[in-house]
Amino acid sequence: MTRRLILLALLIAPALPAQKPEPVRLSTVLGAFLVDSGVRTRALPWTTGSALPVTWESAGPVPTTDQWARNQGITHTRIGRFTALVGDTVALPATITLSGTQAGLSGMGVLLTSMLVEQGEGGYFVTRQMIEKALVDEGAQLQPLKCSRDTEGASYGNLVDAFRMPGKTASGLWWMWQSPMQEMQVSLQLLYRRADMAQVECFSG
Repeated sequence: MTRRLILLALLIAPALPAQKPEPVRLSTVLGAFLVDSGVRTRALPWTTGSALPVTWESAGPVPTTDQWARNQGITHTRIGRFTALVGDTVALPATITLSGTQAGLSGMGVLLTSMLVEQGEGGYFVTRQMIEKALVDEGAQLQPLKCSRDTEGASYGNLVDAFRMPGKTASGLWWMWQSPMQEMQVSLQLLYRRADMAQVECFSG
């Protein structure tokens, strides 16, 4: 049940046309969906992140047909694609999924759909640790809240951090990584509600 929350993008995202949007820093995308410091709000509006170079599948939120999501109180979604810049040189294709109700957002997730960086005849795979370092180098503050970097698996695992960007209020950030078919995938989801964080299960037990 818990893994379905972070993999909502995989479950409901339709195939989007192949294209290469302007790269945008992953930290910028995540930070755009944090609440501004000192602002009190029940939910961010669906227009949040509208200035980001994202190719959206729809002009606005659409009703979700996923019954599990509806059972969780999620009635609307919006899905897009962008090119995530990790550090100064690594650009990875990414899918962004917004979820919530007509009143506003209750969740936002990013799925990095390929971690391979090609260099000439060779290349390398980006690791979760490299993504974390890039976020910190770009001003993110990460405070561990749940699960351990030392005991979660190298090829699969969960972590929850308190995530803050300058000028923003901290929110939960759920990392989930796995290696289907030997290719690493990393998902990051902002957790706006403590109840969502409580559902995250550590693979290490």
